[in-house]
Amino acid sequence: MRWLKYAIGLLLLVPFTLFLTFWTTILLVPLWRWVEADFGIEAIGHSGPAEWCFYLVFAFLLAPALYLLWRACRPNK
Repeated sequence: MRWLKYAIGLLLLVPFTLFLTFWTTILLVPLWRWVEADFGIEAIGHSGPAEWCFYLVFAFLLAPALYLLWRACRPNK
């Protein structure tokens, strides 16, 4: 039954994390402009932040969310 709880958690967690990723990346536009200006890494284009910005924010949001889900689904000792 624990695997079902984990699977349902994943089904809810990933779309919610994607939603948060989009808005967090957009709110971090000043950071991406600074990265581009100071380091010369293409971070902002004419249509918004680069793909790698979204991937980076997604990884930073998903990793702790998965850890918390794992902690919530593990058996109590």
